[in-house]
Parts: sequence; C-alpha cells; structure tokens
Amino acid sequence: MKIALCQMKVAPTKEKNLEIASLFIERAKLSDAEIIVLPEMFNSPYTKAYINNNAEENHGITYEFLREASKGIILIGGSIPEVSGDRIYNTTYAFENGVELGKYRKINLFDVDYDGLSYHESDFISPGTEYTVIETSIGRIGLAICFDLRFPELFKKLEEKNPFLYVIPGAFNNISGPAHYQLLGRARALDTQSYFLLCSPASDKESEYCPYGHSMVVDPWGKVLNELDDGEGIILQNIEIEYVNEIRNKLPIKKQLIK
Repeated sequence: MKIALCQMKVAPTKEKNLEIASLFIERAKLSDAEIIVLPEMFNSPYTKAYINNNAEENHGITYEFLREASKGIILIGGSIPEVSGDRIYNTTYAFENGVELGKYRKINLFDVDYDGLSYHESDFISPGTEYTVIETSIGRIGLAICFDLRFPELFKKLEEKNPFLYVIPGAFNNISGPAHYQLLGRARALDTQSYFLLCSPASDKESEYCPYGHSMVVDPWGKVLNELDDGEGIILQNIEIEYVNEIRNKLPIKKQLIK
C-alpha cells in the first residue's frame, strides 16, 4: 500500500493552514496514497498565544475539514489544539472515508530547558491519559505524538493490541532533532517490529518555534526507507504488511517479552 507524509509549512492563520493542508492532501490522493498523514499542530503555530487562539472544541472547523478530506482514504490528521472544558489538549484525530476512527491526546508533554531553548508545553497544554490504537480496513494503527517517542513504556502499552504500523506526528526542534529524531524512530520501530511514519512540519526560521522537518518512514527492520530535508514536501512510500509478519517470524522477540 502507498502512504503519504505531508511536510507542510505552518502559516499564522488556521484558515490558511487548512488551505495548505487541502492542497497537500489532494496531491497525495492524485498519487494514489491510501494513508495520508499531516504533521503535529498543522493548523496553528506551536506557541502559547497561537494555540490559545486556534484551539477548538470537538467537531470544530478543523475536525470537519479532516472528516471531509478523508473520503476515499485513511487520514491521520496530524494534531490540533483541542478544547475540552477548561483544558486544551494536543490531539490527533484519525478518519477513514469520512468516519472518525478515534483520537489520541498527547500524554508526554514537551518540557525542556536546553542551552538556547526553553520550552514548556505544559504551560498551555494538558496531558492526555488514554492510549489509542485504531482499527482500519487495512489493520491496526498505533498513535502517538512527538515527545512520546522518548517513552518506550507508552509503546509497550500500545503493543498489547498488536498494531502493524505507528503514526507519529511530531515537531522536533533543531537541537534535539538532528541528535535524536531518526534514532528514536528507528529504536521504536525495532522495539515493536513495526513500520513507523514520522511526520513533521517544514522548517520556518522566522517562527518563534522552528520545526526540524525530516519526516521519515522507518521499516520493521529499523531501516529508514525515505526521509525529507527541512523544506516542504511529500513522502510517497510503499509499505507491505507481509513484511511486518516476515520480520516478526524471523526474529520472534515478542515471544520472549516478560508479561
């Protein structure tokens, strides 16, 4: 099957971002992609002021955009700021052919103090509490977001439902990105013996928070099949469910895991 990762540059307004996302999705559909993925916070710049301004309740304008855009495909809608009560969550919605399959609220929030970068997602985002594996027409897909990649315990929980594929919208930065992004994607792919789709926004040097880019596809053997640079673009990649089973049979580590 063919998957598409849409590495789009995030604009200041929600309306413009939905317009950009629509163009990327249409390009991917024209290339016969069956699964299309958008990046983390694709409808809003990744800062407190923008997030507060662009956050929306369930079934808001972005939700309806994603639902409509998913007709004929499986669409993992990156993530958006979701309002629920007095809280805002970093939420991924997943759809297939116009029907919501599930959602995931980011559990592990990005709170760091590097030299040259201090960022505390918990200042404006609340953590989720539930793990999400969605049932699709092609099999089970596990969902996580960005900083979650650093926590193998999260993926151990998702493994209980045995997905063949994981989709990780993310917006690593230009400090941790070059050091860890590919390494973590490959490590988690090896841990789970699954395909990993990592989808980032494109770099924007003028933004207060500049994403690293480098969206990539990693196979169950830990091999990077395709990777973008930091600019806008689409990865189109064929993946094979049969290859997941082949790797798991040849190297049956799951049989030896301590329950």
